This record gives sequence, structure tokens and C-alpha cells, in this order.
Amino acid sequence: MTTTINYIDFIPEATDRSFWGVKSYENLDATLERANEWIRRNYSREIVNVETVVLPNIYAKGTANSKEVSQYYTGGHSIQNFQIIRVWYKG
Repeated sequence: MTTTINYIDFIPEATDRSFWGVKSYENLDATLERANEWIRRNYSREIVNVETVVLPNIYAKGTANSKEVSQYYTGGHSIQNFQIIRVWYKG
């Protein structure tokens, strides 16, 4: 029998956008609740580890991409860091 290790990321969801287009995001507790709900629904999977990961600039054009590992710094732009919850499981 072959067992593979997989993961799923739970990324803070945008909750609001200001007049200037600046987004607000849910707090880590709300993100953790979504991760817990996934674990409850997938109770047959063996959870190997749960961790938090800090990633810079995971949102590009409104799309969350926690798998991107490249960082691009350009003059005058601020860098936002996002704390995500990653669940590792066998499956």
C-alpha cells in the first residue's frame, strides 16, 4: 500500500475593501475555525501535523497562492506578510 503526504492551506479570506482598494482580512482565529471544520469533515484522514506559516505577498490579483515561493521587490511597494494554517495529512 502506498501512502502519500499531502497538505491543504487555509488562507485568511478578505473581509472588506476600503474606498482606496485596501483589503482587510479575517483574523487567525477565523482561519483556524475553517481548518478545524475541514478536519472534522475529513475525519478519516490521518493528520500528520498542523502548523502556521508566514508568507509574504500571497495575494496576486485577488487570487490566493500559497504555493508561490518567488518574491519580487520593487521600489516604493510595501510587503504584506500573511500567516496561514497548513494541515499535513496522509492520503
